[in-house]
Amino acid sequence: MKTLQVTGFKNTGKTTLILDFVKFLKSHGQTVAIIKRHHSAESVNPSTDTGKFFEAGADYTALNMPGYSVMMEQPEKPLTVQLQRYQNEGVDFVLVEGFKNENYSKIILTYSFTDGDTDINEIGLTNVLNRFDMRYDKEKAEQWFKEWSNLSNENV
Repeated sequence: MKTLQVTGFKNTGKTTLILDFVKFLKSHGQTVAIIKRHHSAESVNPSTDTGKFFEAGADYTALNMPGYSVMMEQPEKPLTVQLQRYQNEGVDFVLVEGFKNENYSKIILTYSFTDGDTDINEIGLTNVLNRFDMRYDKEKAEQWFKEWSNLSNENV
């Protein structure tokens, strides 16, 4: 299983880039998991059955719908635990949005469309494989990812 963190401050293009990566991987028949860091403590709507189960303290609440399911867990699980689950499930690629302080292979997006440039030297990131500014480097980032994934030479 290959794991890549896509990091950067708010509004740097992380989600947009990850969506492109997912489309590329899926076009090559790969299984893909996304783990996203969300800094808000938003909860499930407490007026729904699922929200009531969650608010009552259920450790796991699975919502199964036609074609997909959603799993909520309390308390939040460490990134290492989540990655191990995907490893056990045979997932090919895990893309992690955020978790800047974790020590997995990562790329950083250096320009926030709302806050400007980010001096990544000041935030102490480790294991940075590459840096991109999405104003100018979107195609470069996509090409880098194709090479990193080792799928760039396969026919779609």
